[in-house]
Amino acid sequence: MTNAVKTRPLSVEQENAIDLLLCGKSDREVAEAVGVARQTVWEWRNRNPEFIAALNSRRQEVWGSHVERLRQLVAKAIDVLEENLDGKAGAKLQQEAAVHILRAVGLYGADLTPKGETSAEHVERQISMDELYHELMMKLK
Repeated sequence: MTNAVKTRPLSVEQENAIDLLLCGKSDREVAEAVGVARQTVWEWRNRNPEFIAALNSRRQEVWGSHVERLRQLVAKAIDVLEENLDGKAGAKLQQEAAVHILRAVGLYGADLTPKGETSAEHVERQISMDELYHELMMKLK
């Protein structure tokens, strides 16, 4: 016998909410667009394992496609840096752009890869652990 958590399919409103959140919309803007209360969007983002997992999964997909686009610019960025090091190009803006590209692909600076569980079961487990931790901290106060 397995202990698999049954996942419910997302509603059309939830799917649309994910698309809007990926576009950078606020909870209020998402709620207005999909026809639900702002609190509902907050609940989906913070308490609904299926929604959280789907949002995390989509973020990772989007991130992957953007990273690939940035990776294609790495050769140009390195060429600009090489030209600047050799004194052939005096465009400070070009050099700054090259550094930004290198930072964005993780060759310079912090790793920006999105984190988060993409399995509703794991999200649900994390939420439960967070709630237990919060209850324990409240008792310790």
